[in-house]
Amino acid sequence: MGQGTPDMKTHAMASGLRITLTKTELQALLSLARSGADQLEAARHYSILPKRQEAVAPDIIQGLERGLASVQWKQAEAKARREQPKREAERRAAREHHARIDGYAVWAMLGDWTDISDDPDRRQWADMFHPDTSPREQGEIRRNVWRVFISKGSAALDDLLILSGDCTTTADRDEIEQLARRIIANHQE
Repeated sequence: MGQGTPDMKTHAMASGLRITLTKTELQALLSLARSGADQLEAARHYSILPKRQEAVAPDIIQGLERGLASVQWKQAEAKARREQPKREAERRAAREHHARIDGYAVWAMLGDWTDISDDPDRRQWADMFHPDTSPREQGEIRRNVWRVFISKGSAALDDLLILSGDCTTTADRDEIEQLARRIIANHQE
């Protein structure tokens, strides 16, 4: 017989037997049932089962198949729930970028941005899909680019300095540093 400890649990009832199987035990039982049904079909004229039992064999196999599919679905759902925080952290990391450049904190967010400034010579970027965003007529729109924020100091020490940021022209992460350095250099002039 098998070498592992069986996890199968049985519970006798007045009209039958309730069985709890592990996924491995269910797969083994399903394979045995299919094999037995195939053998019965091949030796139909030498039937060893009463006709009534032979008639329920396909229903038993179908029930085991549904049970196995249900177990696999529940396992997939449980795995997805366990991995959801990790996937969300990976998605967030893919949409955010943090760096320090020349003492300035640089933070960038990947998204779709629109210019909401009333002054066409000054850009003011806002999240295009935020419910409170009202893009100006003929305002510039940049899709799948980095919105760069730059600050220095601390609000707690009253020396917080926030530079006017901008958006990159592509989704290339290297562009964040180039844009941030240009903004910092323009501020220091």
